[in-house]
Amino acid sequence: MVCLSAKLFYLLSRSSIMAEKKQARMTQEVQPENRFVQFYRETIAELRKVVWPTREQAQNLTIIVLVVVTAMAIFLGGIDALLTQILRFLLER
Repeated sequence: MVCLSAKLFYLLSRSSIMAEKKQARMTQEVQPENRFVQFYRETIAELRKVVWPTREQAQNLTIIVLVVVTAMAIFLGGIDALLTQILRFLLER
């Protein structure tokens, strides 16, 4: 039991030290002119990870969005007209 506790303590302290060293490397001061270069490189690296849709997928999604937006506009317009008529009826009484 003591041996297990000692091993666990060792592993936790070692990982803590490694995390601190990694954090120290990450927080090193970057020269102002290198910040832009670093930002640019990181941006390009992230853009390479993106899975871009195919032309057909983009067209299909665009059609879906347009149909849903049109349907919602008609629905909300109908609700607005209905509530307007109800309000006019109540105010004219």
